[in-house]
Amino acid sequence: MLKLDGANESLFSKIANADSEERAEVLNNLAQLVKDAGLSYALMALFRQQVNCGLVLADPLKLGRENQKSFFDPETNVTFSLNWNPYRLIRLNHAELVKRGVIHENVDQRKLINRDKRGKACYLCKANIDLQNPKEILWWIDLAGESFYIGANIAFIMNNHFTIMNERHISQEYDKVVIESLNDFVDKVDGCFRVISNGLAGASIKEHLHLQAVSNEFPIERICVKDGDLVYQKDGVVVYVPEYYLTVWIIEGRLKEEVNSVAHMMIQKWFELNMKYHTINIIAVKDVENRKFRTFIIPRDIRKLYGAGKRGTMAAFEAGGYIVLSGNRKQGINDGIDERGTFNNADLGLVKQMLRDISPSKEACEDLVRWVEGFG
Repeated sequence: MLKLDGANESLFSKIANADSEERAEVLNNLAQLVKDAGLSYALMALFRQQVNCGLVLADPLKLGRENQKSFFDPETNVTFSLNWNPYRLIRLNHAELVKRGVIHENVDQRKLINRDKRGKACYLCKANIDLQNPKEILWWIDLAGESFYIGANIAFIMNNHFTIMNERHISQEYDKVVIESLNDFVDKVDGCFRVISNGLAGASIKEHLHLQAVSNEFPIERICVKDGDLVYQKDGVVVYVPEYYLTVWIIEGRLKEEVNSVAHMMIQKWFELNMKYHTINIIAVKDVENRKFRTFIIPRDIRKLYGAGKRGTMAAFEAGGYIVLSGNRKQGINDGIDERGTFNNADLGLVKQMLRDISPSKEACEDLVRWVEGFG
C-alpha cells in the first residue's frame, strides 16, 4: 500500500520535475521513495518525470473525454472502453522522434546490438536504450529471479504505462518465467499496478521478452463470474471460465506459487493442442482487498489477431476490454479500414464483434476446459 506523508510528496514532486540529465539524482531519489513509500508510488513519480521531460509522447491525463467511449454490457457486467489515441502512431515516425529528442539523431551504429532480420537494433535492450534514448530513465527490478528494467512506454495506452524488459535478449515466446514474473510484479507493487504479457498475439517486438504494466483497472476485472463457471478447484486455487466474447480463464488463489503452477499447466496444455498456432495473452492482478491473486489467461490463435474496424493487432489490452484505435499504420493503405470512422461510429455490437473475431476455435477451448476439469 502507498505510504504518503509530506516528505514523500515532496520527493515525488522533485522526481517528477527533474530533467533527464539529472539521471543519477533521479535514480537516487527513486531508491529513497521505493524505500519510504513503496515501488508503486516511485513508479508513478518516474512516469510523471518521463511525461514532463517529453519522452512520453503526450500526457495521458490530458487526452480528453472526447477521445473515449464506454459501452456497458449487461450480459457480462463489463464496461468496455474504446479509445482514440493518435499519439501511438508517432512511435513509427523516426524524424518526429528525433525532432522531439526522444531518440538521438546520430548514433554510432557499430555499438548497437541484437539486430533483427531487417537490420534494426533491438529497442528493448538496455545497451541500445542507453545509446539511442537520451531522455529515458530505467529502473532495475528482480522478478522471479530474473533481472528486468522498467521504462515508461513512450506510446502509452493507459496512464502510468510501463514496459518491463528482461535484461537478457530472449524471445517473447512463453516460458514459465513469464507467469512467475507477472505475479511477482503485482505482488511487489501490492496490487497498485496490473501487468500483462502479449505472448505472440500482439507483441510488436517478438525477439525480446517484455511485459507491460499500467495503474488502471482492466474492464474485464468486473466480469460476472457465476458458480456454474467453476471448472477447477484444488489446493486453494480455483479456475473459472465465465461467459465472454472470447474464451478467458480466471485463475484465483491466495498463494502466487499455486496460481503460477495451475496457470502454467493450463498454458502448456493449450500450446500442446496446437504447437504451430496457439499463443496466449495474460493479465495479472493482485486483489488486495480479498487477499488473492487473479490471473486472466486469454487463449489466442496467431491466425486470428485482427478485429473488425481495426488495422492493428488486438492484444491483451483489447482482449481485456480496453480497445485502442490510432489511425493508419502506413501511408497509402487502401483496405477499407478507417480507424477514426470506427471510433466515431462504434457501438457495443461492434465491440462484441471485434472480440469474437479474435476468438480461437470453440472446440479447442472446450477441449482444454474438459482436460482441466479432470484435474479438479
